[in-house]
Amino acid sequence: MGKLESKWIERNLSVIFIMLVSVLIPFGGSAQVPIYTIRSAITGLESDQFGLTIWNGETRAVSKPGNSMVNGQIFYQDTTSVPLLIRINVRDEKLVKRAGNRGSYPVKSQHMWLVAMPGAEITLKGHLSDFSEVYPYGDRENDILREFTQSYHPLLNEAVNISVELARENHGLSEEEISARKQKQAKINEQARDILLSFLDEHPSSIAGLYFMGDSYIRDYLDTETLSALLDRVDVSYRNTIFYQSLKSRVEADAYQVGKMIFEIKSERTPDQTHFSTAQWKGKFYLIDFWGSWCMPCIADFPYLKALKSKFPERLQVLGIASDREEAWRPAIDQHGLDWQHILIGSGDQDFATRLNVTGYPTKILVDPDGMIVYRGSGGGEKSFLEMAEIIETYDNKN
Repeated sequence: MGKLESKWIERNLSVIFIMLVSVLIPFGGSAQVPIYTIRSAITGLESDQFGLTIWNGETRAVSKPGNSMVNGQIFYQDTTSVPLLIRINVRDEKLVKRAGNRGSYPVKSQHMWLVAMPGAEITLKGHLSDFSEVYPYGDRENDILREFTQSYHPLLNEAVNISVELARENHGLSEEEISARKQKQAKINEQARDILLSFLDEHPSSIAGLYFMGDSYIRDYLDTETLSALLDRVDVSYRNTIFYQSLKSRVEADAYQVGKMIFEIKSERTPDQTHFSTAQWKGKFYLIDFWGSWCMPCIADFPYLKALKSKFPERLQVLGIASDREEAWRPAIDQHGLDWQHILIGSGDQDFATRLNVTGYPTKILVDPDGMIVYRGSGGGEKSFLEMAEIIETYDNKN
């Protein structure tokens, strides 16, 4: 066997294993799902509680409490048949970026990050200072992630510390000093972004690379053309992962902009679990409202949405599509008196946020009686509803 062939097998063996497991389990039904194990060897770890946020490539992450610490260190086991990207947070005040009475700044460098492949043994090593200088060891996927976060996270921490300093009411800085801090922060953020984009360019064929592609796209660090070019370079062995497939769907969904025809939205994930389809609204306007019970701007839009619906009672239908937990979604519909059609985002073809490339909440999409998207906007506010009302009135006048 040649050196190149041997190297290729070594690099892709874990991914090939995942592909086999993913195929065998659904059809065999009795195959045991592999267990992954996370351990830590961390100095400065004073907390006895930790939690995990887990992504498998779907739109929404899953949060889980950690098991008890073992000998003062993190220990966690679970099963998976697909690659996971995991963020671990510990309850430690020195990691929290508090801005006085203004709350705190969330930042990735607060957390420990790792990739969990089926059957993997991962060890987190390092220490906790004012950020998580803790990095994963165990396999190639975590080597790739570690190389990135070791250079990326210190910069994120340095930049957010400037924000914390400037947020203090008694910082005592002059205008010149404030300006100098902001200029320094801008340079640090530019460095961090360069490291991020360089990482994505070098490692598109990795779980961490695919995750941060999606994260960067949502945050507008990547445009659709750049993301599409990166996805074209992903090895075939990674194209069966949900991370890749979800990103590919987002790129394809970019076609659903103003002036394009929308697809039929159908679902049984309704409050009463009855079937719904937008086909029944043919010949009418309908407004799609992407929202969540956790989203304050979404809730602030409800009075405007109700007013728009009342203004066009015969011409306009409303479809609320929620990214939410079911136990929070149903009560929120009743609490806010949302008397229109609702569905809950699911996975696959039920993940309408991905299929329509929704990257922020709230997002409104207005569809005309011919099935064409005639308005699309994120952020909400009264102005957006005035624009939609004008579109409906103009269409009525033309017809």
